[in-house]
Amino acid sequence: MEQLFGRRSENHIPRQLYELVADSFALAQCWEPYHLPGPERGRMFERLFCRYCDRKGLPLSERPGSRTLCGEKSASGFKHESDAVIALPDFLVHVELKYLSEELNKNELLIFNQKGLDFLATASLALRRRPLYRLLVSGRLISQEARRFALQWGIVTVEPDRLPILLVHRLAGNYVPNLDSWASEIQGQVWDEIPYIISPLQNRLQRFVSIMCGDESLLSEERIERVLDTYQLRFGDACWNAMDWFEPNWLEERYDGLQLE
Repeated sequence: MEQLFGRRSENHIPRQLYELVADSFALAQCWEPYHLPGPERGRMFERLFCRYCDRKGLPLSERPGSRTLCGEKSASGFKHESDAVIALPDFLVHVELKYLSEELNKNELLIFNQKGLDFLATASLALRRRPLYRLLVSGRLISQEARRFALQWGIVTVEPDRLPILLVHRLAGNYVPNLDSWASEIQGQVWDEIPYIISPLQNRLQRFVSIMCGDESLLSEERIERVLDTYQLRFGDACWNAMDWFEPNWLEERYDGLQLE
């Protein structure tokens, strides 16, 4: 898969976040937990993710069951649970891990988003100064309304059978062999637009404040449809097909390389 990446030198998104999302997608797509009952499946999913972080040297300030974010309690006093928090020197990643028996709906995204807002509302300037990305990894498909909500608030979602938007963005910035001509023509557009949508929570809040006195939406209906349908679904599928042609077992090999089982 790395052979595909070699065109653009500039990065809109931290390199470690691209890698984290690609590996999380391999986990969500390839792990087969069907012998496990529901609650145990979710707990094992959390353990595998933490094992992955440990193997990759990604520093976890919080693990499943924690009630803080980078050591800080919520402003409200609610004991929000953090499944994982990756604390890198330049940014944080608040991680929500779900492996439900059915489609993940919007309520899960609403709760996850509110957790981030509540933690950022604390009196910790050190916490607010570090860009806070949010990552939700689901072993099941995510509902369309939940995908839309995630876009509005800059949350990265990972689910089976759809290339994550950040992986789509990485592919848009590089040469992909055998990519359909129509997809090649919009690579620049995909590359330029996605970083305005997938961004730290602080950026989304600044955007929210900026529209308070006007009649502009946080994210337009047209942009939501373009990102979900044209970029993630159509362009993402075209990239996936091209990658399968170039390296048929790219995703399975990435998962095997994680050495989680």
